[in-house]
Amino acid sequence: MDAVVLLLLSANHHDLDLADIERLSVGAPDVGRQVVAGRPAVRGAVVLATCNRYELYLDADDPEVAVRAARAAVARASGTPEHEVARLMRPATGDEAVRHVFEVAAGLDAMVVGEREIAGQVRRALATARTEGTTSTLLEQTLQHATRTSRQVAVATDLARAGRSVVAVALDLAAGRAAGHACERAERTWPADDHPVPAVSWAGRRVLLVGTGSYAGASLAALRERGATDVAVWSASGRGPGFATAEADLVTALRRADLVVTCRGTGSPVLDAATVAAGVRARRADGAAGPLVLVDLALRPDVDPAAAGLDDVVLVDLPTVRDHAPRATAVEVERARAIVADGIDTFDGTVAERRMDDAVVALRSRVADAVSAELERLPAEGAVSAERAAQALRRLAARLVHEPTVRARAAGREGRTEEHLRALEQVLGVAVAAPDPTLASAEAPPPATVPADPERAR
Repeated sequence: MDAVVLLLLSANHHDLDLADIERLSVGAPDVGRQVVAGRPAVRGAVVLATCNRYELYLDADDPEVAVRAARAAVARASGTPEHEVARLMRPATGDEAVRHVFEVAAGLDAMVVGEREIAGQVRRALATARTEGTTSTLLEQTLQHATRTSRQVAVATDLARAGRSVVAVALDLAAGRAAGHACERAERTWPADDHPVPAVSWAGRRVLLVGTGSYAGASLAALRERGATDVAVWSASGRGPGFATAEADLVTALRRADLVVTCRGTGSPVLDAATVAAGVRARRADGAAGPLVLVDLALRPDVDPAAAGLDDVVLVDLPTVRDHAPRATAVEVERARAIVADGIDTFDGTVAERRMDDAVVALRSRVADAVSAELERLPAEGAVSAERAAQALRRLAARLVHEPTVRARAAGREGRTEEHLRALEQVLGVAVAAPDPTLASAEAPPPATVPADPERAR
């Protein structure tokens, strides 16, 4: 399907440090509009920015122009030199780009293979582009087919089972490390495996969600699955009535928490080392048992990394999740890839069909014009005799076959007989045997019964 010019620029966890992705994605909300604005060669742009990838999906007439425009937009928005953007963001076009989009939506390219959050993030990225007027027919078709295929992967494979998400892995790592911390304090041994945690690992614990971003809902659901019922939400803005309750003093909020999950990613830490230290002291004063566990799901850290060095603090961040993400089984991955391949084939067929839309419209328009012309010849009032109706139908037939007849004879003159006969069968279902070349000098066939010139049929 290389005739379709789908282009992507990708910076993701496979190739780059998360710090590089963080640096590039600054200003991501403005990039789609900047790429499309004033550039007729770029028909559409969708921007996907997650905790471990930053990608631009483009619909463009000229890939080179689109790549330059996209790199310039990312450079302006992020403050990164354009040559650095070119080095860090990998381009792909055509089949490679389509395959990448489908694999991303299905979770096959994820930090945690099989995670389901990414499909929702792709849908939200498309919805944002739709709202901003930067999407296109090609981008709509590609991303919608990709997310539909991702649902098939989720249903038909075991990749999306509980535990296969960035949030779930982070919470399980945090539970394991919190238990390990308790064992160290009691001078006992804790198993080396990071994942032998009970299903209700956060039952009875006090949880604080910091921020009401896109990960907050997924975090809350994963916490509920792990037994957490005492969940409060801190929001600096007080946004999200009924969900977030603004807390004037973050230290007071930390004092009441055993686990803190952050998902703001605004670019500046909301939990600096001093705030965390004050929260730990407040917990000790209250006689809290166990460490203060911090789970930072933001690409641009919400927790100052220095907080990890404090006593009675356990920090799990995205680099930790990447290093400890569970591996999917080869059988499940292959099954998912087969579903994705089928989805791409279906998408290719749909796009190929759509390429013929203009031809179908033109054919229908020509037939409609011919019918209208004959209707105008009929009496405006009164019944039409069988003879008049037959004449009208013959004239219509003459109109419809006139141009194909002229072109058929031209094909014969130009030595394209077999090509034309194949096209005739393909388009109209009319199968005609190719003439025997040995009979070329034989008697000419009788004249056609339908006049070549529709005017003579009148």
